[in-house]
Amino acid sequence: PMPRAETIALITRYYAAFNAGDPTAMLACLADDVEHRVNEGFPRIGKPSFAAFCGHMGVSYREELKDLVIFATDDGARAAAEFV
Repeated sequence: PMPRAETIALITRYYAAFNAGDPTAMLACLADDVEHRVNEGFPRIGKPSFAAFCGHMGVSYREELKDLVIFATDDGARAAAEFV
């Protein structure tokens, strides 16, 4: 795992890219074997699958996350984000 501060910085970069509508920057924050689980449908596994999802969502709707709070364990192995 990476140190807590690096984990928080990574998640901050990911959500900044999300709010900017920048899927390339979002993908740069993810591991090659990313597993994206959505409320409906099947999990998307791997960057290519997630990139396809981003391409679809980028033309379907726009969302901005606000009041982001990021939590991480001291060793940086686990983290979560809360937002409105």
